[in-house]
Amino acid sequence: MISLSFIVSNPWNTTFKSLWCRAYSTPFKEKFIEIQLTKESTVVSFIFNWTVRRDHAGLALELALFGYCFNFNFYNSQHWNPLTNSWHKDKE
Repeated sequence: MISLSFIVSNPWNTTFKSLWCRAYSTPFKEKFIEIQLTKESTVVSFIFNWTVRRDHAGLALELALFGYCFNFNFYNSQHWNPLTNSWHKDKE
């Protein structure tokens, strides 16, 4: 996992509202894209996460400025089985 983040939030503001959200399938098997715009207490933030060998592994980006937050996720919809070191099969 690679994770980089910088966040400044307003602790006196508890606002959270989803303004827009979409999910898209891709031509890649088991891969999906999600995009979301929210209104929340974040003043400024940058988050980058790259994960492998775990549930819903993939790329997640978040950019926020003055309460508006944009999220982008490109992920694998499968779950990781640490016992077999592979993706769970449908019957598991």
